[in-house]
Amino acid sequence: MDENEVFIGGWTRPRLREKSQTERYQVWKRARALHSAEGNHLARAIERLGLPYDEPEALETGSATYQKMRETIFSKEGRTAAREATIDGLPAIAGIEDLMHDTFGEAYRRDDAYVVTAQHLIGELMGELGYVAAGRKPLPARCIAREGVFWRRA
Repeated sequence: MDENEVFIGGWTRPRLREKSQTERYQVWKRARALHSAEGNHLARAIERLGLPYDEPEALETGSATYQKMRETIFSKEGRTAAREATIDGLPAIAGIEDLMHDTFGEAYRRDDAYVVTAQHLIGELMGELGYVAAGRKPLPARCIAREGVFWRRA
């Protein structure tokens, strides 16, 4: 195994090791989405590093971004959006995503950690509102998250 082998996009094993779990996941995900020999070669190299890459990490709870996301989801608008999506038979995140786009713009679309964090915070919100998880459902194509928890009254 050549440590200095250069993969598609200019990636090398040392550069991949320097990245966070979330960043490696994003590179791996993009490489797999290429559906090419070069993309598959990079994805396999990431898998063989022996470092976590499979799931993005949530945002740090003490970060300003996390706090802003929490405020947005727990706001009157956030609560209403989550309830309305639930009434429509959708996961609550389907209603919240428009608020996430308005608040965070491109960052929400590009960083999977935002979606992971939003799903976690929505779980807290829905529990506080008296709902219990009732399974997972796919989301409409307009959503960044591909699936989410749907809720029912406790």
